[in-house]
Amino acid sequence: MTAKVYIHQFSSLSTAGDNAGYLEAIFADKRLPLPWIDDFAGKRIRFGQIDERYLISEKTIKERFPHVLNNLTLRWGRGNRLAAALAIPLVENVNHLIEKYGADRVALVIGASVAGMTETERFFFEGKKDSAYRDTDLEMYNPARALKAIFKLKGPVYTISTACTSSTKAMISAARLIHSGAVDAAICGGLDAKSLFTIAGFESLGAVSSGLTQPFGEHRDGINLGEGGALFILDKDSSPYELAGWGESSDAYHISSPEPEANAVQKAIKHALQMSEMVAPDFVCAHGTGTRKNDEMEALAIHNLMPNASVCSTKTITGHTLGGAGALCAVAALLALDAQKFPGHLIEDNVDPLIATIKLNAKATTGAVTSVLCNSFAFGGNNAVIVIKKKTNADH
Repeated sequence: MTAKVYIHQFSSLSTAGDNAGYLEAIFADKRLPLPWIDDFAGKRIRFGQIDERYLISEKTIKERFPHVLNNLTLRWGRGNRLAAALAIPLVENVNHLIEKYGADRVALVIGASVAGMTETERFFFEGKKDSAYRDTDLEMYNPARALKAIFKLKGPVYTISTACTSSTKAMISAARLIHSGAVDAAICGGLDAKSLFTIAGFESLGAVSSGLTQPFGEHRDGINLGEGGALFILDKDSSPYELAGWGESSDAYHISSPEPEANAVQKAIKHALQMSEMVAPDFVCAHGTGTRKNDEMEALAIHNLMPNASVCSTKTITGHTLGGAGALCAVAALLALDAQKFPGHLIEDNVDPLIATIKLNAKATTGAVTSVLCNSFAFGGNNAVIVIKKKTNADH
């Protein structure tokens, strides 16, 4: 029999703070505006920057985890400091998993799209004259390398980099490892830290909002980027929360625009729902970027398949954290399931009357939340969807 996969613990960081800060933010009556930063050219933009107090220092990392001193390949720039900060709340339970199953039976799968860029950006600005610079600092594997060292893992460890679906695909990949019996448990999720190069890339596409992003809003004009992410412990042993289903597809339509009719997206959603043995979820945590084309396409898919589900985008709270976006969406799902509340869709705009009708809650409401579907879509028409279910009394 194929093993079910359960979520046992999670840790998140974003501009909203840690799990507690994120919980408060998604159920608030209105959002806090994202901070202003200067981009590469000195232009002021909104960006979901993490407060420095949440990012532990290299000195603290080495004091807390002295065994990492033996690994000379590790650097502790902003990206790996974020990874270490996410790891700390999970260390005790990961140690228990290693004792229970063995270090070779616990996997680590991380999604990232910026990763090593945060470690090398300073060298670029300095003309790469620093003798400490190494080509390996640019590797997408850097966060996984750091986490493997911190957790002392010996099982499968790898990074998935598919832009904005990276962390959702990492969760799916980790679940498949458990499903197949290759491992008994896994740490998974994803993260991305602030990178001015990445910001410049999105600006070159004309995708960055001039103010605060307004997903599904009538006057939306693009995204707000951000940094952050989340890690999860998955286990074959039961817990109240099951990673019950997933679906993946590819549009094969355009390098940066979604297929307007959402055909491939709907295939991914249908597969996730079928695997979860559901017709529709109670709540959809939307990809909801605030770009014209993404929101039109996603609203159509939700309208066609899940018209009665409550919908919100949490990117109004965190910014679009790229490789960390799907993981933060999954955290919002778990917080909603635990609190038995539907998060509000916190925008200051009217909902676009020209998009397909979906059930966007203007504010958080209390209600029975037993299942959540999380959407993630990326460049190249790369789509990934997961369903998280909470056990009901009938399941016990």
